[in-house]
Amino acid sequence: MDHALPAESEQDTLVGQAIQVLTALARQTRVRGAGTPDATTEPVDFADLAAHVLTATAANVGSVSTLLAGRSGSWEADLVRRLVDGTAGEDGDLLLWRTEPVLLQEVDAWDMFGDFGIRDLYDQESQPAVDRANDPNLTDAQVDAANDLVDALEALWVQDQAAYVEGYRATAARYLTERGATCGVEVVDALPSAKWDGLTELVHEYAREHTPLPMTGAAPDWSDGTPADAVRRAGLTYTARVQGGQPTEGEQ
Repeated sequence: MDHALPAESEQDTLVGQAIQVLTALARQTRVRGAGTPDATTEPVDFADLAAHVLTATAANVGSVSTLLAGRSGSWEADLVRRLVDGTAGEDGDLLLWRTEPVLLQEVDAWDMFGDFGIRDLYDQESQPAVDRANDPNLTDAQVDAANDLVDALEALWVQDQAAYVEGYRATAARYLTERGATCGVEVVDALPSAKWDGLTELVHEYAREHTPLPMTGAAPDWSDGTPADAVRRAGLTYTARVQGGQPTEGEQ
C-alpha cells in the first residue's frame, strides 16, 4: 500500500517559512536601559512587529481590500483590517509602509496625448504641411521649405513624447518622496493586470494629472476645454513653436 504523503503545495511551503520567520522574531529580546545599572532584558514587542509585518504586506499588495479579498467577510479578516487600519493611521497612508517598489507601466505618450487632445492638434498642423510639400505647383525652393517644416514638426512631436515620458517618471517619483514613502518607483515595459494594484493606480493618476506638458511646462489644463485648447490659447501650437525657433531635440 502506498502511504506517500501528498506533495507540499507552494502555499504550504510559504506558510511554513512565514511561521519560521515569525517564530524567530518572537524569540528575539531587547535591552531596556542599556549601559545603566538598571539594564534589563525582555522579550520584543511582538504585537507591534506583527502589526508592522501585516501592514507592510497590505501596502505591498496595494490595499487592505486586496489583502483580504480571499474571504473579506470573515472574523479573521475583520481583525486584520482593524489592525492594519490602526497601524497605518487614520489617513490610511499605506505608501509609508510599502517595502516593494510601486510598479508602473511605461507610459504611452502617444495615447496620453490623444486623451489630452494634443495628438489631434499635431495632426491638424502636420497634415496640411505634408499636403503643401506634395503640391506639384510649388517651386523647388518652396518644396524644400515645406519639407523642412514637415521634418521640424515631426521632430518636435517625437521630442515632446520623449520629454513627457521622462516627466511622468520624475513626477511619480516626486509624489512618493513628498509623501515620505521610501519604496520608490519601478517602470516596466508591460505590467500584468494582477500587478496593477491600488497604490499603483494612486501614483499613476497623480502623475497623469501633474506631469508638466512639454509645450507649456505646466500640468494639463482642463479648466476651459482640453489641455490642447489651453496650448492653443497660449500660442504654443506645433507650427508656432517651430516658427518661433524652439529647438528640436537634435539642436539642443
